[in-house]
This record gives sequence, structure tokens and C-alpha cells, in this order.
Amino acid sequence: MVRMECERWAHKGINITYQIREDRKGYKAGALKAGMKHGYVRECEYMVIFDADFQPDPDFLHRTIPYLHHNPEIALVQARWRFGKFSPKNPLLQNK
Repeated sequence: MVRMECERWAHKGINITYQIREDRKGYKAGALKAGMKHGYVRECEYMVIFDADFQPDPDFLHRTIPYLHHNPEIALVQARWRFGKFSPKNPLLQNK
């Protein structure tokens, strides 16, 4: 689902990348560390990281990026977030 959504946006010309790693060493912290090693990260002015089960509001970037843009001394914004409704049949929650 996440891959298909990223592909949909990429076909619209949005600079978006879907990444997954087979080695889960370090779990979430390891995933963040591995993601930051990609060369394209240095080309980005802003970067957003979402967990697979995160459901941002449609205007999420419009509300958060201005804080960084207008306050160059700020390097990170962690916004309030919420999960969608839990369903044991949700494919994002299944071990594969």
C-alpha cells in the first residue's frame, strides 16, 4: 500500500522515494540511520519520515515546513501525530 501510494505521487512528478530494508538490525533507529546514508538525502532541503502506520493530515507539510523555513536555527520539527483505527486485518500490521 505504501509503495503504491509513493509510486502514484512519483508519477505526478513529486520527488518521493520509497525505501525498505531487509535487515532489521537496530529496528527503527537502525532504519533511520540506514536511510540517512542514501546520497539523495544530501540533495533535499527538507525531509519527512513517516512510519508505515502513520496517517498525516493532508495539510501536514503546509503546516510544518514554514516553521523550518522561517526559523533557520531550527533543524527538526516533531509534530503531534496519531494512528488510524486499529484493525487486525490491516496489511500494514501483518508480519510477512
